[in-house]
Amino acid sequence: MIVDLGEIYRDIYVEASRTALELSKKYGYLPYMVQRYIDMLGEEEALKLLESLEKPVKPVVRANNVLIEPIKLRRRLENIGFKLEEIPWSPISFWIVGAPSTPSIGATHEYLKGYYYLHRDATSLIPVELLMHEYNGNVLDACAAPGGKATYIGQILWGSNSFVLANDLVLYRLRALVGHVTRMKLNNIVVTWCDARKLRDKINMRFQRILLDSPCSGEGRISVDPGRKTRTSILDLAIMVKREIELLYSVVDLAEKDGLIAYVTCSIAPEENEYVVNKVLDRRGDLEVVESPVRLFKYSRGLTQYRTLRFRRELENCIRIWPHIHGLFGYTICLLRKRS
Repeated sequence: MIVDLGEIYRDIYVEASRTALELSKKYGYLPYMVQRYIDMLGEEEALKLLESLEKPVKPVVRANNVLIEPIKLRRRLENIGFKLEEIPWSPISFWIVGAPSTPSIGATHEYLKGYYYLHRDATSLIPVELLMHEYNGNVLDACAAPGGKATYIGQILWGSNSFVLANDLVLYRLRALVGHVTRMKLNNIVVTWCDARKLRDKINMRFQRILLDSPCSGEGRISVDPGRKTRTSILDLAIMVKREIELLYSVVDLAEKDGLIAYVTCSIAPEENEYVVNKVLDRRGDLEVVESPVRLFKYSRGLTQYRTLRFRRELENCIRIWPHIHGLFGYTICLLRKRS
């Protein structure tokens, strides 16, 4: 598949307004990013978004119910000084709302024993909950490292004859993935090292469920990584978008007929989400965007237009998680079905 980088750059380039320049200086962002927020939300709500990204989010403990019951894990962690709050839509997971000075949550005996996975935020639980709703079969996690979603899927499939194919290209991230799989004793996860764009030529398998958590700008995670305010130039973004289009286009070939694909980014940029999905839909006649099979809470809907760009109406079915509305990382999820 040939993707024109110049076309993408022309589509996403923008001059920043005076207001965007002032806000970018105040909050430390690249001006084009602030201009995007104003164009999407208006000045008043864009300011709320910028303020929300200055605030911390609550980390999450996800119990490994293969090894321990969630209630027993909660009791053990609270006995050593942690305060946990159950996440209503993910009953094996808990927000950390208080912690002792020592030990840290990533250095307890329970963590080392593999009794839980530590998430920076609850958003990464959402695509797994949606993709695995009423499903029990093999799953491809195409860009799986460091392993939060792959290990969660492995827990859900535990005790069945199904497995997770957890693939990634970046070696240092793969080492983290293997470490988590080993620590949590999940022997139903197979790890592979491959560019996901080439995976269809490497394996003779097709899947009813595919998770593509695409490498992206990560600007939805600015609250824990402020460096992302200035890390990605418009050209860098265009290069990322090109790769994201290629990744999504390629993994569709690994889906069975009627298979479900979750395209996910920890980004609120339309360029990396609705724009990418719309480009792939334009190039393939075998895909459709579908609504979430279950509503965990009141998400926001996807965009059908952005500046001069117009997207297909079905992109309303995409899910947007906004820091200033939902109190979570910025996140976008599009569920796509491969037509039979």
